[in-house]
Amino acid sequence: MEEIEIKVSTKVWVYCTLAMIVGMVALTGLRFYIDSNVDSAFLSLIFSMLTTIVIFGYFEFIRRRTRLIITDTTLTVNTQESWIVQFDGVDSFYVDKFKGHTFIGIRYKDNMEEAIADEDIAKNRKQRLKAALQGYPYEIYVKGLSKTPQEICDLLNSRIK
Repeated sequence: MEEIEIKVSTKVWVYCTLAMIVGMVALTGLRFYIDSNVDSAFLSLIFSMLTTIVIFGYFEFIRRRTRLIITDTTLTVNTQESWIVQFDGVDSFYVDKFKGHTFIGIRYKDNMEEAIADEDIAKNRKQRLKAALQGYPYEIYVKGLSKTPQEICDLLNSRIK
């Protein structure tokens, strides 16, 4: 089978672009207001730096637009740190929600090192929400992607042999 890439939804791009435009307009307006009232090159430098940070942040977000790569044998999850799920060690995938976050849970086979009970996964979920890896290795956060969580889950379960 072919490699499937699941990208960030177009809606997310539109919202981020609009937020960036509004932020840039607000920063520019604030800069002109301060420049007209206070003669300070230092404040102009700070606003220029903020504008640059906003622009670089936006382009960094755009650069990482492919979130999931599904092949015949693996799933690559691109978050702050990429991680890989080998399908031969997975028993099943399921859709779940926790505190407004939609994710696809991963149930590993009993003989795998990552295999733990669903109760233990749920108990440690709060800690993983705060982690930089966003759910690794038991959950894949799928909000704002081009396919629905159920479509992604069905696709993943079809790849398990």
